[in-house]
Amino acid sequence: MWKRFIGRGLLTAIFIFGLFVLPTVLSAQGNNDWAFERVKEVQEAQTNALMANPGVVGTAIGSGQDGQLALVVLVERPGIGGIPEVVEGVPVKVVVTGRITALNDPTARFGRPVPIGVSTGHPNITAGTIGCRVKDGSGNVYALSNNHVYADVNKAGLGDNVLQPGPYDGGVNPADAIGTLFDFEPISFSRKATNKMDAAIAVSSVDELTTGTPVAGYGVPNATTATAFLGQNVQKYGRTTGLTQGSVTGLNATVNVSYGPGKTAKFVNQIIIEPGDFSAGGDSGSLIVTDDDDLNPVGLLFAGSSTHTIANPIDEVLERFGVTIDGGTPVSNDAPFVSIISPADSSLVASGTSITFSGTASDTEDGVLTASLAWTSDIDGFLGIGGSFSKVLNDGIHTITASVTDSGGKTGIASIVITVGTPPSGPTTVIANSITYALSGKKGRDLLITVSLVDNGDDPVDGSVSITISRDESPVASGTSTTGSDGSVTFKLRNASSGTYTTDVTNVTVTGLTWDGVTPPNSFVK
Repeated sequence: MWKRFIGRGLLTAIFIFGLFVLPTVLSAQGNNDWAFERVKEVQEAQTNALMANPGVVGTAIGSGQDGQLALVVLVERPGIGGIPEVVEGVPVKVVVTGRITALNDPTARFGRPVPIGVSTGHPNITAGTIGCRVKDGSGNVYALSNNHVYADVNKAGLGDNVLQPGPYDGGVNPADAIGTLFDFEPISFSRKATNKMDAAIAVSSVDELTTGTPVAGYGVPNATTATAFLGQNVQKYGRTTGLTQGSVTGLNATVNVSYGPGKTAKFVNQIIIEPGDFSAGGDSGSLIVTDDDDLNPVGLLFAGSSTHTIANPIDEVLERFGVTIDGGTPVSNDAPFVSIISPADSSLVASGTSITFSGTASDTEDGVLTASLAWTSDIDGFLGIGGSFSKVLNDGIHTITASVTDSGGKTGIASIVITVGTPPSGPTTVIANSITYALSGKKGRDLLITVSLVDNGDDPVDGSVSITISRDESPVASGTSTTGSDGSVTFKLRNASSGTYTTDVTNVTVTGLTWDGVTPPNSFVK
């Protein structure tokens, strides 16, 4: 039932003894505020005594077996003794939650500017999540995450780099820095002290950090926040579990968080969210927003277990740093960039030779996608998947294509042509060899334009030619005709006005040959 705290490898625990109210309780109790306050009074008075019992990890307000409000006692395992059935007239319900731990993988390096909701961290930790981009009154922008993600639990110095991805995911300092630690709320470990947040900001820039999640996430959070309430539907996008949905089941929670032997910090006024798979290790720092079209920020995720997630109320975090959510331009989804490294374009390969195919693929939103490259040949079909492999191809002229599709449905493609075996003999290319002009008709009113075609062996060829005729750089006519046995065809422009004429060849079609796409230089003044 433990979750690992990704960040210095510490195994930590959170003990909850705040308010834990299920949405069904609200339905059963209606507006019975007096009953709620009575149970709350008993809960707060009895929590310390109940928590002194080994195996009890917290208390809460919840629903009893009869649907009425009850004092819920949270325990690590079944069979914990010494728990009364009724306290001061309030029924007691025992719930097995297991242990609840603090949380410390999208894990790849993203092109800059990076999206929110992806791997990040101080060079001395492993990895957490970029919560969002925030800005101050002067327009400076910052990355928001947790103290234990960006400030290494109070150990970091202001000005230290923060990386994307985090070190655990391959981030290298300083090459992968997206900003520097600007401020953090210190975590106090005094037994009498209380903490309101596990939060830090790193100064960044619009060139390093954008405002929205990757395409697979919820998008760009609203600049307007929302106050959490019981039963509120929420969502988040984080490093490990990606996009998840849940609901608020507890408010005003008090939790004890262990950051290692002898280092326990108490947090107050926290938000509790279910279900348990809403978050996992590495999601620390994720921004929690409403699960609707408004995407209003609600909390900053920093802790959780197999059954619950804990978050700081976002308004207190923003007020502490004097910033607001930067709800800027949504993240666009660009197609991945694909590059074929080998074989080289126009390569000639001997029959039966094993050919090494290698390439790379990267995406602004999804990072490195090389492992997903799909390779095909127009002759041999599917060749393989990945960044490097070898294969023997059949003889012939192959068009090799490498492609990959990102999470947003955009596809990047690269292609080359290689020849396997003895290249075919004879001509392969048709060329528009010349364009000439002449006048005809009474007083030379008509303009004749003759186009000649040859193959790459300089022999005339029969084929179809399409041209566009321009006078003084403005198109005046176009047409298509077929060459004769001498490889030439003449077009007539009747009653041609005075001016400077040029002709562009727009298409040439010859069976078995490929047009080189070039129009020879030409001009005629009438």
